[in-house]
Amino acid sequence: MSTAAAVESESLVDVLRSMADTLRTLARDFPTWSLPEGAVGEVIGQAQTVRELSHTLTAVLAREASSRGLGNDTGLSAADWVRVQADGLDGPQAAALTRVGAAMNEPHWARLAERVAAAEVSVEHAAAIVRFHDDVARIADPEHLAGIVDSMVEACDVLTGRELRRLISHARATLKPPAELESEQAVQRLGRSFRRVRSCAGFTVFELRLDAEGAAIVEAAIDRLARPRPELALDGGVGEVDPRTPATRRADALLEVIGRGVGASEGMTRSPRSTLVITMTLEALLEQVRGVGLLDNDAALSPSAVRRLACEAGIVPMVLGAPSEVLDLGYTKRLFTPAQRRALAVRDKGCTYPGCTVPPMWCEAHHVVHWLHGGPTDLCNGALLCGRHHTVVHQRGLTATVTAFGVTWHL
Repeated sequence: MSTAAAVESESLVDVLRSMADTLRTLARDFPTWSLPEGAVGEVIGQAQTVRELSHTLTAVLAREASSRGLGNDTGLSAADWVRVQADGLDGPQAAALTRVGAAMNEPHWARLAERVAAAEVSVEHAAAIVRFHDDVARIADPEHLAGIVDSMVEACDVLTGRELRRLISHARATLKPPAELESEQAVQRLGRSFRRVRSCAGFTVFELRLDAEGAAIVEAAIDRLARPRPELALDGGVGEVDPRTPATRRADALLEVIGRGVGASEGMTRSPRSTLVITMTLEALLEQVRGVGLLDNDAALSPSAVRRLACEAGIVPMVLGAPSEVLDLGYTKRLFTPAQRRALAVRDKGCTYPGCTVPPMWCEAHHVVHWLHGGPTDLCNGALLCGRHHTVVHQRGLTATVTAFGVTWHL
């Protein structure tokens, strides 16, 4: 007898209630201290699988509720009706579930419905794809959009959340006419705000709201100044760690940026301008083809916005297909140059250690074959690693294969 047939012979509610009780008991009473070291990670992985499968089942049930019109007589939206049934869901989660559930009843989402029901595609990924489609359907060529969506549906099971967001951001900006994209970004710039929220316990809380362009400029400005400074150790000892939290370091960096600007002579700056890297093709920059500029934080900018930023001395447009700097230095220099680090950031998109999500701005350039052992200071021998994984790689003597498309570590 199949699992589905077995469930049909008794109440599905009773089955799920029993499973929930089992998980609740495990979380409360299981002696996790008795697990071998290797089993802890495996149990975490299986627990996450259970969570994702429960979301899949909820989406399938949301499809059923949508097909029957459940909740229509209560005057509640589909998302609110689902939240009434499962009060643990927050608004965004309920909206994603109901969006996917409703889409699974539509013929043109048949392949997505099939993959979601088979637990091959997560509900979060499916919701992002449906939301993207609905956002651009009114302005995109139907056949072009269908091809992009079909590709996303087939590939999204091997994409991380960040990779899918990057793909959607680029596709959304590319599908929109340049004039509409520029108009949309102009409206977002008008939505910038900086306000004092409240005072509490001797502190003042501010709220800063920025569009993608503004956020990237602020992050680039404070990045270098927000790095840990061991010399600030409370006891003044050499080699001690910076006692400040990351949030405190960013606040101090922002104040330092403002202080330098206020203290500078009119028309002059007291510190080098921060560098903001924007990547796009030369053809897109010249508006010969439709395209967008991509920031380090995966946000997309219109070609006109990139040209405007490129007028600033501290903005470095990395135009693909038009190299202007020597990126391979061989054995003549030990440290990677700023130009090489920018190239590594474009290629690696962050820490290359499997599973790590630290962005490029917080990574270090590592020689895969150590410079002392004859490894050249070239891109083909470079890899971005966060501080923690840089230490791990050195401690374990790990090697990697480097290609033009990324780094694969041999663990």
